[in-house]
Amino acid sequence: MALLEVNGIGKSFGATKVLRDISFDLAEGEALAIIGSSRSGKTTLLRMIAGLETPDEGAQIWIGGKDVTNIPAEKRQIGFMFQSYALFPNMTVAENVAYGLTVRKEDPQKIKETVARMLELVNLEPYADRPVQALSGGQRQRVALARALAIRPRVLLLDEPLTALDALLRHKVREELAVILKRLGIT
Repeated sequence: MALLEVNGIGKSFGATKVLRDISFDLAEGEALAIIGSSRSGKTTLLRMIAGLETPDEGAQIWIGGKDVTNIPAEKRQIGFMFQSYALFPNMTVAENVAYGLTVRKEDPQKIKETVARMLELVNLEPYADRPVQALSGGQRQRVALARALAIRPRVLLLDEPLTALDALLRHKVREELAVILKRLGIT
């Protein structure tokens, strides 16, 4: 059985048809890259899978055999790393990583342990108390990844996660990302 199933996804904004009849499924632990030109609807597709946009009538999104098409984003068990990273500039690195867990009102000790584990995973332990504004682009990217992973998602969506990095760092981060996803068994 597929962990993620996307059936007949379409999306229009007014008279503009952005996506038309997109379907695919992913087995647990599998990775998929969606490639297309700028403004081809890649981000819109990810936003619909995450529950941040509503697909057109008739489309279905299934996670673990459950139709989540009309379920709110916070109940879908999906981590999303936005292209812009969407970090909170008024928070420290640790507070950014803890954000999703805090919103879910998880136990404070469990949050602390998870944040420490995630920062270790992305090699940012020494930066926990720093403001995100004091970090490099690559470090901010790692904070965004740690935050997306902290909620223990079944599916992780990455919206152009490597575009802001130079070629050398992009290659290194791509390798590290593959190791992390495999280690955690995330689709």
